[in-house]
Amino acid sequence: MIPQPTPIVITDLTRMHRGMVCIAGYDKDLRCIRPVLPPPGIPEHSLFGSDGKPIIFPFAVIQLDLLEACPGPPHTEDFYFFSPSPRFIRPAKDPKNLLERTLSPDVCGIFEQPIHTDFGFYVMDGQGPRSLGTIRPDAITKVGYEPDPNGGTWDYRLTFTDARMDTYRLKITDLTWQYFCHNQRSEQRPPAQIALELTHTLQTRDVYLRIGLARGWKEHPERCFLQITGIYTFPDYLNGKTFADLKSK
Repeated sequence: MIPQPTPIVITDLTRMHRGMVCIAGYDKDLRCIRPVLPPPGIPEHSLFGSDGKPIIFPFAVIQLDLLEACPGPPHTEDFYFFSPSPRFIRPAKDPKNLLERTLSPDVCGIFEQPIHTDFGFYVMDGQGPRSLGTIRPDAITKVGYEPDPNGGTWDYRLTFTDARMDTYRLKITDLTWQYFCHNQRSEQRPPAQIALELTHTLQTRDVYLRIGLARGWKEHPERCFLQITGIYTFPDYLNGKTFADLKSK
């Protein structure tokens, strides 16, 4: 297949397992695209150029050589791409406007299928028009930042209420958010204090959440769990930094 050079604005940069990441964004027609590679996937080091500077980060405009769509509902946004192709073009001019243009009224409005709550929050695999979207939460309740009960890693959560007055407590897979929390902890500040301060930050700023669906896993292959793939605030809680600025500390 002939590669199709396609500029996209990155809106989602999430941490996966074993040093892999997931990226997604929008093209000029507001088509949501999740570039994917065959297993093991996209390594985190590929977010950087040969000069060591990041080329893929939230609200970067990049160009990718897309190959072919490989949708598997609800993950309808998937496209294979030519792995050496990402090229940084420029920062996006108006991130808030892009988030507004991709906005759904509430979490249910993103996925357009029942959200089950008997074991976390999930939708069933194999159905639904999309797996990614944007909302503005009606209220932020609590940021969670603590050791993972299964050991070895950290657990990042956010409890919020959407415009339908539905309350969610979701795992945060946003790579930048995780690096930010780690960066704060390296300054000898306890995670509970960092979580409290971040709760206040989100409660006092305009917040947009990117909500996505994980893929089925070993114990529940038929369930796609909801997760927070991007947290954006205006004013910016990062003060213009990217994940790369936080990673180096």
